Amino acid sequence: MSALDQKTGGGAYDVVAITACPTGIAHTFMAAKGLEDQAAKMGVSIKVETQGSGGAKNVLTAADIAGARGVIIAADKNVELDRFDGKPVYSCAVTRGINDAEELINIALAGNAPIHHVSGGAAVQAAAEGESEGLGRRVYKDLMNGVSHMLPFVVGGGILMALSFLLDQAGLGTSAYGHSTPVAAFFNLAGNQAFNFMLPILAGYIAMSIADRPGLAAGFVGGWIAKQGFTLGYLTTAMDADAQAQLVSAGFLGALLVGFAAGIIVNALKKAASVLPESLDGIKPMLIYPVLGILFTSLFMMAVNPIMGVINTAISGALNGLSGTSIVLLGIICAGMQATDMGGPINKAAYVFGTAALAEQTLQGNMIMAAVMAGGMVPPLVIALSTTFFKNRWTEADRKAGLVNYIMGLSFITEGAIPFAAADPLRVLPACILGSATAGGLSMLFGCASPAPHGGAWVIAVITNPVQYLLALAIGAVVGCLVLSFLKKPLDKATE
Repeated sequence: MSALDQKTGGGAYDVVAITACPTGIAHTFMAAKGLEDQAAKMGVSIKVETQGSGGAKNVLTAADIAGARGVIIAADKNVELDRFDGKPVYSCAVTRGINDAEELINIALAGNAPIHHVSGGAAVQAAAEGESEGLGRRVYKDLMNGVSHMLPFVVGGGILMALSFLLDQAGLGTSAYGHSTPVAAFFNLAGNQAFNFMLPILAGYIAMSIADRPGLAAGFVGGWIAKQGFTLGYLTTAMDADAQAQLVSAGFLGALLVGFAAGIIVNALKKAASVLPESLDGIKPMLIYPVLGILFTSLFMMAVNPIMGVINTAISGALNGLSGTSIVLLGIICAGMQATDMGGPINKAAYVFGTAALAEQTLQGNMIMAAVMAGGMVPPLVIALSTTFFKNRWTEADRKAGLVNYIMGLSFITEGAIPFAAADPLRVLPACILGSATAGGLSMLFGCASPAPHGGAWVIAVITNPVQYLLALAIGAVVGCLVLSFLKKPLDKATE
């Protein structure tokens, strides 16, 4: 039993909270720690459930919730709120759990949050929003809900496919490269199957974020149609081999579009079905929503697939045509974006662009992914190097914390640099952006390509030109370190 449990009588908490971010790796746990540390300073008992990449941990029980004075939801993706019926719920961005923990706890303690109600078996999340949520933030949360569920398929599939090529040296230079041996073929098959689920998962969970569980089936089916490139015209020539060969996948953009469309369609069905007698409530989620939702979503996607296919082909062609200065510039921009807000919307936009390019399974797409990953690895390395080699710029606490950033950087966890950036943004952010942009540009210049969307230095074996990639990372980190250490002035002896 923790000290807080003993203080409050065995499991009674003043405040309960949930933290969650799209990737479920860093912000989720940083926000939880921020809330727990601040609560300890204030003498407040708190229990924080983390909904990370490994699933929910420290799960809130019914007794925990019932005894709490308020609930904090610090999340950048949608969280199920049904269990908080009747409780004051304050919902905000996950970064506020890191930066504004005291304010959030005070709001929860005072009960200054809307009372959350469950209506008709579905959570009315809008009533629980503690801060103004505009259209942009709602779209971002819906998108990130899809991306967070998609990432394990991209990461797992990408690394398995990369391993199939690494294990298939016998097929090097042949058309069977990657599957010329049984072992390589197995890894290639498993990786490809994971990739096949990527777009349906993305669309399905975007739709679910918008329309709750009834949107899931419609989104899945719409995502699969987007991936396959089916059109209304295809229906009349489905047995024609030439027609099948002409199908063009709507790709990542098509899956995004149909995910939002499916959610909107199912919400419209819910509204239309609300006029039906209550005696028919049981058949709505089991019959009306899945049948009509899949029907209308399928019709919509098959109608717009030709347009999305043309757009996707044009984008793929443009990416494949990049070379020389243009692709190096793209690497500089994407990598620099990774360091701009370190896990925020700009960082996530660059990462989503990288994974979308990776999904095309082309050399240029893999090069973009490598540059994006390099850009995300550099900021923690900049901090680690500066705190190690320019000790007089940092306090003893900073120097100790900086050591962890070696691991964070090598693991592609950009958020390790956030505490330092929050404390001194005018110096840390420009230095990190410059270092990341340098690494991304050099990665492109050296022709480095990553078939894996995550893993950092731990997947170096599957990256094309691995030595040059490590060199690009090292140069970017040193550049950022030197700039940061120049911008920061030596501390007074008393401060150190």
